[in-house]
Amino acid sequence: MRIGVVAVPLLLLVSVAVLLPNHPAGRAPAEDTGVFFYAAQRLLNGGLPYRDIWDHKLPGVYFVDAVGLAVAGREGVWVIQLAFLAAAVLIGYRALRREFGDVAAFVGSLAWLVASPRLFLEQGQTNFVEFFALPLQFGALALYTRPLTSSRALMIGLLGGAAVLFKPTLVGIWIAIGLLTLFQQRRDALAPVAAIAIGAFLPLLLVAAWALSRGVLADMVDQTLVYNRAYASFMPAETRISDLIGGLRLTLPSGLVLIAFTAWLYAVATRRWQSPLVLIALVAFPLELVLSTFGRGYHYYFLAWLPSMGVLAAFGVSELRRLAPPRPARIALVFGTLAMCAQPSLLVTRLALTHDGGRLSAVAAYVAANSRADETVFIWGSHALVLVLAERLAPTKYVYQYGPLYTRGYSTPAHVDQLLADLQRNRPVLILDASTEGFITPPLDSAAFRTWTSLDIQYAALPETANVIAFIEASYVRAGTEPTTGWPVWRLRR
Repeated sequence: MRIGVVAVPLLLLVSVAVLLPNHPAGRAPAEDTGVFFYAAQRLLNGGLPYRDIWDHKLPGVYFVDAVGLAVAGREGVWVIQLAFLAAAVLIGYRALRREFGDVAAFVGSLAWLVASPRLFLEQGQTNFVEFFALPLQFGALALYTRPLTSSRALMIGLLGGAAVLFKPTLVGIWIAIGLLTLFQQRRDALAPVAAIAIGAFLPLLLVAAWALSRGVLADMVDQTLVYNRAYASFMPAETRISDLIGGLRLTLPSGLVLIAFTAWLYAVATRRWQSPLVLIALVAFPLELVLSTFGRGYHYYFLAWLPSMGVLAAFGVSELRRLAPPRPARIALVFGTLAMCAQPSLLVTRLALTHDGGRLSAVAAYVAANSRADETVFIWGSHALVLVLAERLAPTKYVYQYGPLYTRGYSTPAHVDQLLADLQRNRPVLILDASTEGFITPPLDSAAFRTWTSLDIQYAALPETANVIAFIEASYVRAGTEPTTGWPVWRLRR
């Protein structure tokens, strides 16, 4: 049987299997996902990101989540994720098949797909921005041909602009395409490069116009550009290198990193880069390694590597089949593919059988039972997901505090004063102190705050935070603890 007959159904089946552990049944949203869902729900209810919730992501993920939540709640977001992953697989397979044939395209697609669970799955439902950029990256690869026409370049640029709306550092493939076009077409490169730039600019212009019309453009610039510059610039070089090595280790169990690096070195050493996709991968892969170090080495940052690594894996398979005798090559591919899938299969199975949403769902149930729908609730810490599950609003846009209030180089006394003013104006009926869940949120206790020090040197609470704590202690009464987590609970004095 030709692999081309079953390749697409098998890849789609693997896509569903990969996403099963991320289904919301029995799982609470992960920490970042809770923030995205809260922002998306505010959008659906007429609110606005940046004004009604402080967060440092560009609005692409909020728009996508809002669509999913409107259609079918958290399950709707999961369905959209499945659609994005399926689109990435189908587009990527088609692009790889065009260059390397059915077998290499199948193995290359399977290679990046089975490497992905270690990069985006957690103990909870996730929806990282890097995940949503995968079909955009593969779309740019599929559209690239030599010579690059202006119409295709414009479409590539549109996809690049859309990727930036998820995260600006996801542009490695587009930078590579631009550089290659300049180098290869030289005098004729102006039109396609300009078309890429125009295409990329259009989605950004639309979002800027939307933000300006809603009065949140200045807040969006502050939270997504000013904050992220301060956040990314803090990391020393040795930490960036360590995080990069950690990312490579995450793709080691499936063997993808070994295959990709071997194929990259082989292509450079033998100058076997006639394929346009191989050329893009040779340039984009190092760029993406560097871009992934802008910030902390969280596992999901490395999702952006997968398209380039998939291209390199497919190229390696095609070269193996070209150079080795058919029978040994076939045996090596069968056993290599099975070995590649072994560890990811165990990981996906374990996570699919793990249900861990009970703890924070219980907190949400406690909040819902002890507050009315028209009353606000404040979580002192970084668990916006509790508000999402309880269907409650915060009294302030600072639904989590470590980013806007404790980040060195960004936080100011004015931010803390705004939180205090919000609490004074929109007094929440409940305050839950979740500071014990991490090490960068100070305790909600004046005496303990005076001696508290963050264990992460990037974060430090400003002295003005003491005023917020003093207001809470004066206006609220300690009312025991939340039964499941032991978080201290403060109730508004009547």
